[in-house]
Amino acid sequence: MSPVRPSLPTVAALIAAAISVAGSLYLSLGMGLIACPLCFYQRTFAFAVLGVLILGVFTRAHETAYVNVMALLPAVAGGLVAAFHTYLDGTGKLICPKGLLRVTTTAQESLLSFALILACLVPGVVADVRRKGLSVAAVVASLLLGGAFAYGCIVSSPAPSPPPPEKRPLICHPPTSG
Repeated sequence: MSPVRPSLPTVAALIAAAISVAGSLYLSLGMGLIACPLCFYQRTFAFAVLGVLILGVFTRAHETAYVNVMALLPAVAGGLVAAFHTYLDGTGKLICPKGLLRVTTTAQESLLSFALILACLVPGVVADVRRKGLSVAAVVASLLLGGAFAYGCIVSSPAPSPPPPEKRPLICHPPTSG
């Protein structure tokens, strides 16, 4: 019997998560941007997705129905934090710096990144429910826990501080009055 290979959606989600993590690190290490607390939560969830998928793809864990649903939890949490962060940026309650491509903000890039990860994971989860007998309850639990984790991060996040008057910082911050 030949070895079972990981599914295409799982591998695609792994690649999307790796790009997300690399981009996030480049924003800080390459561009010198300082991450705000919401940025750090998103980065942490992206690392969690990447870690689960690396173990899932490079071990026999991908033969079970649990790799995609385990990666779904931090992907949902990170996506919800990114959506909230983008909402704050879009409504002017936070000002976020431009991202890697200088077209969108860092918050918007993070939201797009998590949307891509989720777009890759969802078909894998659906296939796991259909073919491998993954219970719908496990999927619902992953979604609810992801939402609960995002909520906990959002409500416990410290309020961003205003930028110093002498120069505009390279961090997400509330708007200034001057």
